[in-house]
This record gives sequence, C-alpha cells and structure tokens, in this order.
Amino acid sequence: MSQTEYPHLSQMFGSFFHQDWDTEGDDWPQLVRNFAEDQPQTELDATAAELDQLVADFTIDISLDHELLDVLGCYYSPRPDLGGPTVRVWLGQIAAFLRAGAP
Repeated sequence: MSQTEYPHLSQMFGSFFHQDWDTEGDDWPQLVRNFAEDQPQTELDATAAELDQLVADFTIDISLDHELLDVLGCYYSPRPDLGGPTVRVWLGQIAAFLRAGAP
C-alpha cells in the first residue's frame, strides 16, 4: 500500500508520530488531540475510517507493523511487550478516540 491510500493517516502519523514523537506530546492521546485540533468532526471520522481500513487491509501483524513504520512513518509503539495493547487494539482505540472528537 502507499501513503496515498491513507492520506489522513499519512498526515497524522507522519506529522505527530514521527521519530521524535515525544516532542509533540507525552502520550498517544495527546498526539491525537494535537492532530485533531481545529479539524472538523468529518475529518476525524474520515481518519478513523482509514484506521479501520488499514487494520482490515493488513491481516498479518508483521505487515501491519511494516506499513505503520515504513510507509506511514509511525514510530510510536503501544509496547505490547511491556503490557500495552496490541497494535490492532491500539489502532482501534485511536479510531474510537477520533470518533469521540479526541476529547
């Protein structure tokens, strides 16, 4: 896949979840809030829909991880190895957060 297939995700991950993501916020909810700032709910819903599509398009976890890092520029990890959610669960959490207006 390519960034053009997920333009909202490319913008969000590339702009807020880059290598120095911790300069954009303390945790992923803050990063998403920063992304959502001044965006209409329709844009947040479109981004959430792209997250749903991303998860559906990549049924193999290693492929999903590759797409996030190498294509979309997402350097943040929910750290499932340290008790955090899996990447799929985390992406679902982001989608729900966006649909709720990133409160």
